[in-house]
Amino acid sequence: MYKLLVTDVDGTLLDNQSKVPELNRQAIFACMGKGIKVILATGKTILSISHLIEMFGLKLPQITLNGGVIATNKNDILKSRAIREKDYIELLKTIREYGVSCTSALLDGRVLYETYHPNMRYITDSGVELIKVDSLDDPRIIQNTVSVHVPARETDPVDKYLRDKFGEKLFIVRSGEYFFDFLSKGLCKGNALKEIMHMLGYGREEVVVFGDSYNDLSMFEVAGLNIAVKNSYPEVLQKADIVTEENYRAGLGKAVFRHILKEY
Repeated sequence: MYKLLVTDVDGTLLDNQSKVPELNRQAIFACMGKGIKVILATGKTILSISHLIEMFGLKLPQITLNGGVIATNKNDILKSRAIREKDYIELLKTIREYGVSCTSALLDGRVLYETYHPNMRYITDSGVELIKVDSLDDPRIIQNTVSVHVPARETDPVDKYLRDKFGEKLFIVRSGEYFFDFLSKGLCKGNALKEIMHMLGYGREEVVVFGDSYNDLSMFEVAGLNIAVKNSYPEVLQKADIVTEENYRAGLGKAVFRHILKEY
């Protein structure tokens, strides 16, 4: 019997319009009705998923900023780690010299930018509010940045350039088609999930994970059952125990009723 369901948000729980399909909504409530606890694991901040926490009445700590922050449903931070100041300053300098933009996600849930890039619309379209600032060099920003997002596709040369330059210093993960993220080493969704599992006393055989992107693979390593929606990256599909239908076809809901609750 599974005791914990952990799901990615964008591309998994939500459809392509950032809405919760009705069957997914029913499935989450059905799990909770059977005593299965639910956690959201996302690259977003806690502020950006607060409406989902409220919708489902979630009580457990939630995994945000790709594991950079574990926060309660009341936005109290249980665990977090900002990027080291020297690494953040060097990363920001390199990004600027290359001629691209970035956003900085802070401990308090705000996401800031100084120069707009068209790809940032994919962030705002997913329900994240971006706040313009004069400079990301402000000491208060430097000291409190958990994650830096660069709005570029995997095929953009800046992806490889920054990975090669900072791969030894920072954890780098792609959490969407149009942007990839930089965090402190050791931070990822999987490690955050391990901490919560330890806190709750759950073994891996009691945990099921849903995901679609590279940032979900670390959770696949610690859960007992891993389910990918069909719109996932190929690497995620290969690692999944079960592949369900696409996010926009309520793949999560169908898999919950078929494989977890076994109602059809």
